[in-house]
Amino acid sequence: MNVATRTTPQKNLPAAWKRGWPWQEGAAGRFSPFKAVVFALLLLPALWLLWRTAENDLGPRPLTELILQTGTWGVRILLVSLFVTPLRQILRYGRLALLRRMTGVAAALYLLSHFILYMANHAFVLDKIVTEIVKSNYLIIGLVALTALLLLLATSTDAMLRRLGGRRWQMLHRLVFPAAMLGAWHYFLQVKADIFQPLLIIGFLTWLLGYRVWRKWQPQGGTLPVGAVAVLGIFAAVLVVVIEAAYFSWKIGPAVVPRVLEANLSIDMGLRPGIWVLLVAAGVTLTAGLATIRARRS
Repeated sequence: MNVATRTTPQKNLPAAWKRGWPWQEGAAGRFSPFKAVVFALLLLPALWLLWRTAENDLGPRPLTELILQTGTWGVRILLVSLFVTPLRQILRYGRLALLRRMTGVAAALYLLSHFILYMANHAFVLDKIVTEIVKSNYLIIGLVALTALLLLLATSTDAMLRRLGGRRWQMLHRLVFPAAMLGAWHYFLQVKADIFQPLLIIGFLTWLLGYRVWRKWQPQGGTLPVGAVAVLGIFAAVLVVVIEAAYFSWKIGPAVVPRVLEANLSIDMGLRPGIWVLLVAAGVTLTAGLATIRARRS
């Protein structure tokens, strides 16, 4: 069989079947095990929630639990998408860039599901939904963040990149940072007492924003020094501790501040959010140091 005979059937396939799937890579649309594994990981939270739904394991208010879980996973995956660029630069591993669009799209879809489930919880009665959003600041903030992310989702294709041009497309997609900050604020405002997860998100987002701002001062877009990476981690962790102390001081009273600080210096009550941020940042710093040593030796 000659080459022409082998390739003829491919010409009749729709373009979307040849390339563009999350597990494909390059113009030829070849299968990428790397992207396929990440795609499967991104699906796991959705599959887990579907399994819990089928098993009636969502508690007495299943829609409320689904709203919470899809929103939480959406914000987590959004942070992962924002971590892609720093990790690619720190590790000097360009293939990580393949994950940026996939994770960003997944985050937007989880958060869109979050909003659809919220509307389902109100039986899709538009007047009731609008009234509740208008009277709640945290809902307005969340809707603004979601609108920005959906705009980025709609312009995430190669066709839109070509239509807008690289410069305008990049400027538009910088909206992801204010959208992420609004999403973190929305999450923080809607919780009643357990602010553990929102504080983690605020800490990691602080590191990510600090990384991008600091890197702009690097000559010719160079890699951020290991010392700067370490300072960012310490700053983000301390900020989380300060926010935690300020929150409980506001809710309970100033007398609780020493107890909050003591809890962050002890493991008797478990690791607090600030300590988790510090540990993750220390891991990133160690990775940056090893990558720097490897680059100097090569």
